[in-house]
Amino acid sequence: MPGEPGRGAPFTGLRQAEYFLAVVDSGGITAAARRLHVAQPSLSQTVRAIERQAGAELFERTPRGVVPTPAGRALVEPARRLLAARRAAGRAVSDVASLRAGRLELVAHASVAADPLARAVGGFRRAHPGVGVLVEDAPDDDELVYALADGRHELAVVSLPLPSSPDLVTEELGHHDIWLAMAPGTAIAPGPVSPAQVSAMPLVAVLHGGSARHAIRRALADAGREEGTGHEVGTGHQQSTGHERDAGREQDVGHDSREPAQAVRSWAGVVTPRLGSVIPLVLTGAGAALVDRWYAERIAEQGGVVRPLGPPVRAPFGVARRREPLSPASRVFLEILRETCAARSAEGPGPGA
Repeated sequence: MPGEPGRGAPFTGLRQAEYFLAVVDSGGITAAARRLHVAQPSLSQTVRAIERQAGAELFERTPRGVVPTPAGRALVEPARRLLAARRAAGRAVSDVASLRAGRLELVAHASVAADPLARAVGGFRRAHPGVGVLVEDAPDDDELVYALADGRHELAVVSLPLPSSPDLVTEELGHHDIWLAMAPGTAIAPGPVSPAQVSAMPLVAVLHGGSARHAIRRALADAGREEGTGHEVGTGHQQSTGHERDAGREQDVGHDSREPAQAVRSWAGVVTPRLGSVIPLVLTGAGAALVDRWYAERIAEQGGVVRPLGPPVRAPFGVARRREPLSPASRVFLEILRETCAARSAEGPGPGA
């Protein structure tokens, strides 16, 4: 009741703060009721409820009308801040929904970060410069699938395939053509290089090459068996018999298990944990490397020798997400990514073909 200060918060909701300020600004209950389009008795009842909650009388009648008491005047500024915060929150939500502000958060495999992800992020930022973009490195594939399924990530740009999950949907958007990159001055005939030729070369390998290894593994494993080697060349897996390989093919295509470091070291001359370090390693003669077209172009620009594989070896990529609607920013980005990949597929042959 009035006269018992400190009983609790004066406003139980934003509407009460709005009504309180309407009375202050209008100078009376009747004028405030007209301004708010509510009945005068209803507004009077709300004011009495605010006074009970505040534990003090907030208004007094004077010849000039209804004016705030000292307690009421002390409440004016907090009430205005409360309503200002509500308007700011509304604007923020509107800005995010209309892509004038906010942040787009993505997770991606390193193998797709330069192409096509960078192109799509550039297109998104040109169209919506008020939205920041955060790209996180993808953890191992099983952890990535779990993080998508439990909501930590909304959209992932990935090498395919991923481990299957009933909670996720994947969409293939394109593929990387795999090229052989070699040091400047390497003597090699023009035209495509066969997997059998690759199997005889010292190679630079990425310790965790991602799901794109599947296509390379199948092509080079066949070449390794034909040459009678003891390993699936270029894959980091021990060679299996033909019967074992056929029996395990369906499971192998659906899920890319990670090789231990010692398995990769068994066939690679140089092993690096970072895809980005492949370029300087190749250029300094540490070994040849199997890379996608974007990396082949960067190596060729710096004097390296690059060749396509023949027959072509292709590694698919795409997006993964939960089976539910995307946020506005993710939905728009996905459309830009699809357009980027469609334009990318129309590009001509790469360098050194």
